[in-house]
Amino acid sequence: MRYLLIGSLVALVAGCSSANGGSGGENAGGGSSSQFTPGCTSAPACGTCGSCYDSCNCVNQNPAMCTTYCGSSAPPGSGGSTSISPPPGSGGDVSSVGGSPTTSTGGSPTTSTGGAPPAGGGTTSAGGTTSASGGSTSTGGSSSITGPAGTKEFEINTATFQVPPGGEVYQCQNFKNPVGQDIAILESYSTMAPGSHHMFVFHGSSYDADTNSTATCSGTEFADYIHSAQTPNQEILYPANVGRSLVGTDGLRILAHYLNSTNDTLTGQVNVKFFYADPSAVQYLAADIFLNKIDISVGAGMVTQSSSYTTPFEMKLLGAVSHMHKRGVGFVAKTSTGTTLYQGTTWDEPVANTFNPALEIPSGTGITWTCSYDNETGMTLTFGESAATNEMCIFTGTFYSTDPNNKGTPMEDAAAF
Repeated sequence: MRYLLIGSLVALVAGCSSANGGSGGENAGGGSSSQFTPGCTSAPACGTCGSCYDSCNCVNQNPAMCTTYCGSSAPPGSGGSTSISPPPGSGGDVSSVGGSPTTSTGGSPTTSTGGAPPAGGGTTSAGGTTSASGGSTSTGGSSSITGPAGTKEFEINTATFQVPPGGEVYQCQNFKNPVGQDIAILESYSTMAPGSHHMFVFHGSSYDADTNSTATCSGTEFADYIHSAQTPNQEILYPANVGRSLVGTDGLRILAHYLNSTNDTLTGQVNVKFFYADPSAVQYLAADIFLNKIDISVGAGMVTQSSSYTTPFEMKLLGAVSHMHKRGVGFVAKTSTGTTLYQGTTWDEPVANTFNPALEIPSGTGITWTCSYDNETGMTLTFGESAATNEMCIFTGTFYSTDPNNKGTPMEDAAAF
């Protein structure tokens, strides 16, 4: 995927590899150990019990905390002010961007101030694929998450789809806008079943109709989006006075990229929950910066590719992350003033940078992003959708701008991924 969505930069913490299959994504072929599964209360070692305990204890090395955390049939906070996602280091944990009220210490569950949304009525579309409410918890993979005080919520869930052994698929599904009026998204949370590599939630008027199932689509499809993820679980919680815009006439489209390196058929599914308020609740609109080198050409051996972009207006960067495919071994993005925006060495489930306070980047600043590859195939690899046979070199992030002429305007270069 591109990465993580630009309007949803999240600090992702990769989980451990274990007997259960690793942390997920393309190279793990299922990522079961990073999925949150309450109920496991003990395990002698990483990889020998349920995924929740394994993910928690393997990274945090705190058996007592992990036993308490994973032993609950309902995660702490599912009915109050504490918002829980997989513990830090689980391969898809909660993280906030740009000084949001989320706090996390010592590997403990994430706590959000503000409490649960107020009660209220809502509507549910036919087939149960979308739901909206004034605070009730809808069914789906993200039902344990509660939003900021005063928010309403809706959730979209794809139909399940099959990923054959050794298979790689792109599946898309459209959803009618369940709100029908302009809103500001203050928080979003996604879960993906094992085997995921990345996902987007695109928005646009052409998507404003429910489809009852997923369909094969192109991995190079691209549109404006309001959420994205490269890990099985991801929360995006915007700072005070900042939100994502969704107009009432825009429908939603989920694009999911799945790979299966196992010998068994996997069942894929994506769930996304949004917490929102009236647009008047925010002063600034978040947007994405998505810098994509589509003319990439990776020859045999060790290869480095670079590209540059100049910011057209000032931005306050909330987070940043890379996106590469299987031969990617290094990534760095820097400004022309020498500030490192992102640096990493992994192509699967990269750990994002978050900036608190937001990193101020003036208009006219150059951004150079560089990818390094170890191509052992003996062939030249070019840009494309397959994580196994193509490559990518993408820098992406979330920002907002205080320039009134650029409210919510994305920064995109060669955005055709």
